[in-house]
Amino acid sequence: MYSSDMKRLIIRLIKFMLYFIAFFSLINLLYLVVIINTDWDFRKRMESINFENPDFGLLVLGASTALDGIDTQYLTSKGIKSYNLALGGSTTKTNYYQLKDYIVRYNTKPDYIIFGTNTGMGAPLDDPDIHPIVDFTMKEQRLTIDDFPIMKFKWLGFEFLKKVVSGKHRKAELIFGQLKFEKVISDETEYRDNHIDKSEMQSSYWLSEIARLCSDSSIVFMIIEMPGYHEMQNMDEVGPENIELKNGSLTAYYNFNSREFCKSLNDDNDWIGNSHLNRFGAKKFTAAIYEHIFGGYN
Repeated sequence: MYSSDMKRLIIRLIKFMLYFIAFFSLINLLYLVVIINTDWDFRKRMESINFENPDFGLLVLGASTALDGIDTQYLTSKGIKSYNLALGGSTTKTNYYQLKDYIVRYNTKPDYIIFGTNTGMGAPLDDPDIHPIVDFTMKEQRLTIDDFPIMKFKWLGFEFLKKVVSGKHRKAELIFGQLKFEKVISDETEYRDNHIDKSEMQSSYWLSEIARLCSDSSIVFMIIEMPGYHEMQNMDEVGPENIELKNGSLTAYYNFNSREFCKSLNDDNDWIGNSHLNRFGAKKFTAAIYEHIFGGYN
């Protein structure tokens, strides 16, 4: 039999655990509410899975260079209703699940998918991870202890602090899924004699799976090389050219990181930093690719 002192100790421990669980749950709930309402990627993800009968004719996939650099508001103004699904730090596997989720969730399928990549930045196309925000919000996701928001999204706390202290971060706008930033950092890098190596794209499993999803839904799939700083630009032609992916899909590829093409961008006004376009550069770039890809659309 337990002594009365032992019983009191057990009751206190149980109460402490219940208080701790309640407090920890409350902190996680508050943290989740804050990041859902302040983080651009989280807000976009929640918006994109809660559309009411969307009728977008074009979707953008990719990571941060596509998120910042493809102005879907501009494309919409030109008659191609568009939405930018790209997320900062996204993997190609993540893009596949985003597109699959969109196709399953909504009846109206887009006519075009643009996948924005930047081979010069070195991120592996077949990274096995799924972006934590997409992973957390997928329908089939079974949440575990590792999915507590304060642990799963700890880096978003630092992003929130940036918005607290930086006026330019607070002024950034999310419009048609594109992140519009007014911050300007000049490109002061030097040109190099770069050439594109397309072998990783051609052997990418997840890129070929995106192409397969598009083919199955009669969607035109295009891969575009996003522009970068001088040191990232290449000496190859813009194209387009057809490249064959891992599963045999033939896909149009546009090299918009060509040094010749990038001459239209202003070194002092059009960049946020680290080969990412600000809102001014993004509009200029998108106008150029609109003419190159969709000239005569209207």
